[in-house]
Amino acid sequence: MNRPCLGEDRWVNMTIIRADGVIPYNNYLWPTEWYHANSDLGHAIHGRWQFGIIALADGRFSVEGSVCAILANEYAGKPVVFASRHQALRIAAARLIRSARWSREWSTSFGGMNGTRLAGVINWIRCVVDRETGRPKSRTVHIREPKPVFIPSGLSLFDHAVIPVTRKR
Repeated sequence: MNRPCLGEDRWVNMTIIRADGVIPYNNYLWPTEWYHANSDLGHAIHGRWQFGIIALADGRFSVEGSVCAILANEYAGKPVVFASRHQALRIAAARLIRSARWSREWSTSFGGMNGTRLAGVINWIRCVVDRETGRPKSRTVHIREPKPVFIPSGLSLFDHAVIPVTRKR
């Protein structure tokens, strides 16, 4: 398997190094700053709701740990390397908020959320960005879920409806 981003050594690419001197392991760099919703909001939040950025040795910041993506500055058609820490934080947070909004369609075992839990995670993400970038606190997001569609069963006992009684006179 020939992948140009791997370079001479398949396991270490020395052109991409973290700011603290850590070299990639298995062609991946772990974040230097990492924020987890379940550690701040409680363990009822699925572990997938986290984001981080990687400070690179050349002064840039990445939102993706894959060395291939960092070298190409592209992952899934989107840029991953940014000149400033604030920009990288805001991009990483925006991508996590987008995923959180999509999670309404997922099963809860895969981290799916809706209603107040979804609003809580989105507000947490926005608070982290505001705190880390020195911006004033954002407005609180409220998520209103649509009313469930009522599908009558045909049985009044299950539909919680009162059947009017008509008397013959």
